[in-house]
Amino acid sequence: MKRILSTLKEKWPEYFFEILVLIIGIWGAFELSNYGENKNRKRAEIEILKGCKTELVTDLAEINFNMNELRKSQNALNLLLEVLENDGSYNDSLAFHFNYTLLPIHFVHSTSSFETAKSKGLDIISNANIRSKLIAVYDSQYDFFLKAEQEELAEVQYHMRHILPGRFESGHNFEGKDNTFDGSMVPLDFESLKRDQEYRYFIKTQQNRTRSYIGYFYENLRKSVESMIQDLDVEIKRLEK
Repeated sequence: MKRILSTLKEKWPEYFFEILVLIIGIWGAFELSNYGENKNRKRAEIEILKGCKTELVTDLAEINFNMNELRKSQNALNLLLEVLENDGSYNDSLAFHFNYTLLPIHFVHSTSSFETAKSKGLDIISNANIRSKLIAVYDSQYDFFLKAEQEELAEVQYHMRHILPGRFESGHNFEGKDNTFDGSMVPLDFESLKRDQEYRYFIKTQQNRTRSYIGYFYENLRKSVESMIQDLDVEIKRLEK
């Protein structure tokens, strides 16, 4: 025992140094591992945010396209109601406007990058504010809009089945050029439409629905997506510094 204590007295600086080197080595390896992990995590975060931004930019183009088509529908409804209520005469151009009274528009979008973030754990998005905004856009705004879209499409299908038959030669006459809803829908008896209270009620109601669909549902969606794109752009630049 005395020999051990004597040896420790003589060599404690050497032992201390060896222990210190060992501790520093373990700490350094741990820090290096953390650095590599954090670097990979940051790279994955940037990729996810870039993916979200790219998809949202595409979604925004779809939103703007759909809103433009719906405005054509709104203009067609306004013109047709004016003609019908003021005993206007039929001309071939009205067939174009009749065709725009009902549009089976779908919001084609992507959420794959956000779903990737979910699968990895949303805390991979380090900025809590950005994380909350993405959740608000995808899990709240998109879901809310898509429910409204389902209701709108159900109305379109109902009127296609119950309002158009017996009044027009055929429906869904879209030419398919430029992915627009251009085409023609020819009435069987234009003069009878002027006295058709049910059809005029449909036109007026569709006016109201289209106005609110553009001004409330689509406009709010557009603003949310635009704001999210701007926020992501700023956050990506911050992370890449």
